[in-house]
Amino acid sequence: MKKFKTAALLLSLMMTFTACEEISQLPLGTNSNTAAETTEATEETVAYTEYVAEIPEIVTAEASMTIQAEDCELNGNLTVADERKGYAGEGYVTGFLGEQADYLIVPADIPASQHYDITICVAADVKVINSVSVNDNDIGEFVIDGDDGKFVRVTFYGVYMDEGQSLIQVNKGNDEFDIDYIEINNNEDIYEDALEVDATPVSEKSSYEAKDLMRYLKENLGKNIITGQFASDSKNLELEHIYEKTGKYPAIRFGDIGGYSKGEPPLESEIKAAREWDERGGIVGFMWYWNSPAGDSSVYAKDTKFSLENAVTDEKIAELGISEIQELCRQGVISSECLAIVEDIDEVSGGLLELANDGIPVLWRPLHEAGGGWYWWGASGEEAYIWLYNLMYERMTKYHGLDNLIWIWNGQDENYMVDSDKYDIAAIDIYLAPNTAFGSRSEQYQWLKKLTEGEKMIALSECSSVPGISEMLRDNAVWSFFGLWYGDYLTGNKAKPDEIYTLDSDLVRMYNAENSITLDEYAGVYGHE
Repeated sequence: MKKFKTAALLLSLMMTFTACEEISQLPLGTNSNTAAETTEATEETVAYTEYVAEIPEIVTAEASMTIQAEDCELNGNLTVADERKGYAGEGYVTGFLGEQADYLIVPADIPASQHYDITICVAADVKVINSVSVNDNDIGEFVIDGDDGKFVRVTFYGVYMDEGQSLIQVNKGNDEFDIDYIEINNNEDIYEDALEVDATPVSEKSSYEAKDLMRYLKENLGKNIITGQFASDSKNLELEHIYEKTGKYPAIRFGDIGGYSKGEPPLESEIKAAREWDERGGIVGFMWYWNSPAGDSSVYAKDTKFSLENAVTDEKIAELGISEIQELCRQGVISSECLAIVEDIDEVSGGLLELANDGIPVLWRPLHEAGGGWYWWGASGEEAYIWLYNLMYERMTKYHGLDNLIWIWNGQDENYMVDSDKYDIAAIDIYLAPNTAFGSRSEQYQWLKKLTEGEKMIALSECSSVPGISEMLRDNAVWSFFGLWYGDYLTGNKAKPDEIYTLDSDLVRMYNAENSITLDEYAGVYGHE
């Protein structure tokens, strides 16, 4: 099934304070990658030099500055105004009318090469989406709700800037908004010790194999990133493409388990491919592209009338037999939508049970990107989503006794956060525009770290390119693993050859890096070589 992506996923997080409302923001920044070294040995064989990360020496220094927007470089329709209440200084900048020429340049004299939090105080009367860049590198987008027209503070965490002059640019938005000031403070949290993670899976009856995989993830946390690649089908063409380019295979094969709806079983080809990958010594990962259990079945909320809200019930059904649940539906105690959801979960559990019986642990990532609202499992809001997640967790682990799952929460929004005892890994999907270096994505890493209070592993579950090894180590943001999406993101688009997401040199550097784990290294640990 073809998957459509926007250039960047937009995530907004809100916390209310007394004076100026704080928005803890998840930016989509970027840093340039360093090219990898390769050495051609013969026409038939290429020997790849191990890539050793280059990390600048960072000597931290206290830094705090506030720059009034009216003192910056105004472009396009921007002017200074004083009508909106609650501003600081002599006024604020207005005139962002959505035109390309409407942007604000903020010059900042950076005292030391280190990481900084950049806060922008903004206001709008309608919902506005906008982006910010530092020295021509996008650090992300933010959302202003515009419900009450008050100034709010948007913070981008852990942005690395070199000593000297930096230029922060606030770009045009999709609607009108105002800027009061920009605040820059040194970030101390980024240099803290590693995450305090318990390697014990949250499921009480986890298999030995699942516990062993969790221990391995914990051992490498903060030091090495485990390579992963999505396969579009069981032919594994993407994995072979990576081997041809780099001489290495990814450690993790990510697939879609299928079994979309209405009693349709999981894809046997995917179950078989998972078994074969495990036999090669690799790690198995699965997502579930779950088409709604309805006549107009689709993963997209806009294309189906199925309502998750109609399925929600207070009845304790997670551990009931399917005949009991069917009877509750006949009696009108639960809805037909609720029954259909349970039937689908049971079908997919059957496929996962096959792998459990073979002792194969699975990185299991269901109900992804719920906070975006584009999938039916997120479109009914956070309460319905959390109900569904809990139902799935309880039914799979307790009723079906699946002991091989390592649970990954990928809600993509703090409002969709589930209880910490129901997931092992917090993950995020990040897609950037083509021809944009991926960097470390430290800003999102810091967001997840704060959200999970540093007690969970953090992973890059989907991405448009491989992250930068040097930048991850520099930013103390080494993701547990990454999963590069397939298609244009890996191989490019022949129809648009100028739009590139992943350079061959990106792959070579990642797969031959000192701090990355590939199939041969992971298989060697478990004696599959």
